[in-house]
Amino acid sequence: MAPVFTCEVTRVHDGDGPLWCQSGERIRIAGVQAPDFTNAPPCRRPAAERRAFRCDNRAATRSRQLVSALVLRQRLRCQPVDTSYNRIVARCTLPDGRSLSCATIAAGAAVRWDRYWREYGMGGCA
Repeated sequence: MAPVFTCEVTRVHDGDGPLWCQSGERIRIAGVQAPDFTNAPPCRRPAAERRAFRCDNRAATRSRQLVSALVLRQRLRCQPVDTSYNRIVARCTLPDGRSLSCATIAAGAAVRWDRYWREYGMGGCA
């Protein structure tokens, strides 16, 4: 497993990433799925959610705002678990010790992506 690293977040694309680190890394938040910026809705929540998860720009903008409020100018501790589209997929922890994946779900910015949640050994959210 790759070593844990810190990321001071300077920019957020959407609710599941990428997050840009001051050091240059781009992070995809592990185990979650958020609305994408697209002109072709709908996309779908993971099967367990069983409802349409509209991917319109308003939802994507709101998701980005929620995640930005959590992470911008914050120093995250991140454990890489995979790579995707030249991004590091990582389980990250906020400065207060909360899981970033769980925090994005609690904020309503993303939903749990069950397939990857299990694959990356995400554990439970408090």
